[in-house]
Amino acid sequence: MDNTELDDLKRWLQNIFTDKLVIIVGSGLSCAEGLPGMWDLGKKLKEDIPSKISDKNLKTWGEIAAYLESDGLEGALLKHPANDEIESAIIKITAEYVLNEEQKAINKCISENKKLKFSYLLPHISASPYKIARVITTNYDRLIEFAAEYEDWGVDSMMVGRYWGKHDPELSKRLLAKDIVPTPKGKKVKFVYQNHIKIYKPHGSLDWFMAGNIPMTNCIGTVEEPLIITPGIGKYKKGYGQPFDTHREKGNKAIDNASAILCIGYGFNDDHLQTHLTTKIKSGIKTLILTRSLSNNAREVVSESSNCKALVFNENPQGTSVISSSGEEVISNVDWWDIEYFVKEVLENGR
Repeated sequence: MDNTELDDLKRWLQNIFTDKLVIIVGSGLSCAEGLPGMWDLGKKLKEDIPSKISDKNLKTWGEIAAYLESDGLEGALLKHPANDEIESAIIKITAEYVLNEEQKAINKCISENKKLKFSYLLPHISASPYKIARVITTNYDRLIEFAAEYEDWGVDSMMVGRYWGKHDPELSKRLLAKDIVPTPKGKKVKFVYQNHIKIYKPHGSLDWFMAGNIPMTNCIGTVEEPLIITPGIGKYKKGYGQPFDTHREKGNKAIDNASAILCIGYGFNDDHLQTHLTTKIKSGIKTLILTRSLSNNAREVVSESSNCKALVFNENPQGTSVISSSGEEVISNVDWWDIEYFVKEVLENGR
């Protein structure tokens, strides 16, 4: 790739940041901050599940565990569905494991006054003086929320309150208003909002739980039974009801109305998002995928989309592969697939 082609690529990459950009965040971003991926989670479950379930379910768990290494957790559960006791144990162990590693990542930020990778991106979201980042994530952790507050951004999580918070999408939005613009008499009041993220979590969050029939949130301690949807056949039937319905519906609406799409560490392996997301990308909307490795599903989406590029880690020569429907090229000695270096080298030094 010569200098002219490189400059053209940088302009294409920079121009994805428009006012209605939607950001899809998968487990790859959390893994980059030290949180466990699916392989690590499978290993943890194999170690801990037997001591958390009754003897009568050990055989069923053994059948699932036998396929964890070859098929992953979701594949294993599709072959051998878990019963309620095993499913409950998977949720609790997953939540405890992710929470523990999340705390380590946040403690490191606090002790070293260090940004998370997502923080670098926020100032570049749009040219608007009042910026809104629309983020859809399949992750349970709160690293995106932490990254936003680190940059003095607000967080619209559709939950109101920190210690005994309730699911209230409308109030969550209004609390981020910092001013009211005068309007002619009889006209609807216009709010001016602080810079903030709108975060949609169709798989739930470590701090969500049910109090009776009411979805709640609590930012301190460990939630005994968090509202999270782990991989496997049960995730599709459990992904309905509040707050999942609202997060999924608003996330899908954001995708439908998007001006461009940025995917970070997302493998395109989730049916809760796929219908709207892949249809939108294949329709020709400008899409950028940043990831260390490109899953088979993601590669298929790129190959069938006319306006989609993926920046992927390349080992030999070390650098970044630029993959599109027209082919693949390697840029040596750059790490543009990593969001931190993408911001520093393309958005900040590339202008």
